[in-house]
Amino acid sequence: MDALTISLITLTAIMLVTTYLSYRQGNEKRDVGLMGVLTGLFGVGSLFAFIG
Repeated sequence: MDALTISLITLTAIMLVTTYLSYRQGNEKRDVGLMGVLTGLFGVGSLFAFIG
């Protein structure tokens, strides 16, 4: 794996934990939803970087 793939996987994991903690804390649903969408986009980017 190259540096880009490792960086994207790390960023995805951090965003996933942040989204979960934000949900547990009771933040606005639209904010948690936006963070979830961004986490999904980072996950898809990680997948493409891993495959390509």
